[in-house]
Amino acid sequence: MSFLPIVQRELRVSARRKSTYYARGAAALLGIAIGFFYMLMFAIAGPSSSGIGHYMFTILSWYALLTTLLAGVFLASDCLSEERREGTLGLLFLTDLKGHDVVLGKFVAVSLNAFYGLLAVFPVLALCLLTGGVAGAEFWRTCLALLNLLFFSVTAAMLISSFCQSSTRAMAGSIVLLVIWLALTGLASFTGLDYVGKISPFEPFFLASDAGYFRKARAFWESLAVSHLTGWLFLGWAGWRLRAFVDKGKTSIAWTSVFTRNLIGSSAVRRARLLDVNPVLWLLDDSRRLRWVVWLLALAAVAVLILLEESGPMGLALSGYAVWPFYFLLKVFFAIQACRFFAEARRTGALELLCCTPLTMRAVVAGQWMLLRRVFLWPLIILLAAHVAALVYSISKGAGFFGNTGPSAFPLGIFFYYCLSFKVIPNSVADFFAIGWFGMWLGLSLQRPNMAAGLTILIVVILPMIALCVPTLAIDAIFIVIGWVKLSEDFRLRQAQWSIRKPNTF
Repeated sequence: MSFLPIVQRELRVSARRKSTYYARGAAALLGIAIGFFYMLMFAIAGPSSSGIGHYMFTILSWYALLTTLLAGVFLASDCLSEERREGTLGLLFLTDLKGHDVVLGKFVAVSLNAFYGLLAVFPVLALCLLTGGVAGAEFWRTCLALLNLLFFSVTAAMLISSFCQSSTRAMAGSIVLLVIWLALTGLASFTGLDYVGKISPFEPFFLASDAGYFRKARAFWESLAVSHLTGWLFLGWAGWRLRAFVDKGKTSIAWTSVFTRNLIGSSAVRRARLLDVNPVLWLLDDSRRLRWVVWLLALAAVAVLILLEESGPMGLALSGYAVWPFYFLLKVFFAIQACRFFAEARRTGALELLCCTPLTMRAVVAGQWMLLRRVFLWPLIILLAAHVAALVYSISKGAGFFGNTGPSAFPLGIFFYYCLSFKVIPNSVADFFAIGWFGMWLGLSLQRPNMAAGLTILIVVILPMIALCVPTLAIDAIFIVIGWVKLSEDFRLRQAQWSIRKPNTF
């Protein structure tokens, strides 16, 4: 047997796949569009603007960092769980293949397009060197940190995928692992525990700048090496987990069985009531863990807003930036749940059975929106209410309503800045509606429905951040209309197709 046969096969298959070239070209065009947009803005601002190259380099590198994290989660989280779910994992180990052969083959298969896309963005980043403000060494260090971050995110998602069988749980578990890992290591670095912070892939990215590298050059290379070795540890663990799963079979954990036996009675009664409300809601109501995650994110964002209250009016004015990661994570989980039903129904063949029933498209979509409301409605209401209260309190405190200075002491520019800060509330609400409709359509229409959640976040949330001159509400309205119209057309087409075939199936 040749060396790493699955890796060789995946490389040959990817070389003949059109998506390999399309993804690389799309990533390069996206980077060019972002760079051209900001260069145009700086050109309109005039030659007096300084630090153009460094500012554009920072924006492009942060866009690359965000998409790199998402690529690892949405591309690799279902690679091993799909093999377990389809029952083909045992067939692979009937040959002379080892666990590392399977894991490395899957790693190449899922990360090659992301690697090519990131590689295509590097020449766009290099354009910032021509405008000044960025050194060549800083550029290469940032590229190295981004490649290391992509490797870490892919390996972490593959580790979670080796423990899960459901694609939704694997994707959610990958997000939770990355968030907890990055948050704990970042907190350790902030509190002075540098040895713990070195296992974070964020550390090399932050120290890649000239200022950070000048102060902590050794820490940059140490954190880069340690986080990279941690990724290889994840790969080895995933390979051992696959081999142990096949050799020993699926084993049950004692505390999981006890926990399941205690909840099965109440869960069965609760689910039986939902069957009369909506059959789709009855099929989907198994999101107890997701509710805990959503509530924790919402309460953590509220806690951040309360802590910002002590920093004064300007701190509360920046509350939109502080709670943006929590909004983003909630949108990611919302997209996963919105795309879940049609993706799993297509995989299991339940969609054909559903199209043969008297259920209409409106009833199916209504069941999905009922589940989304049950999981996300009250946490979002509490978070949005706390955000509005924080902004109102910030305006009142800045205007001097609680002091003796009077409203005239409040600058007019800051007042308009606070007014613009309120755009976060309607924009967030519109984003959730757009994610719901557009995600359902992608889950129904994509050839690979497991990619629906990632594409939904990329198209609805990330790409509109580039178009600063276009109102976000207008973009969300377009996505809502597209999702609603295309979802109706595709579902009715499938329903008509299977209603014609129904007499021949009996």
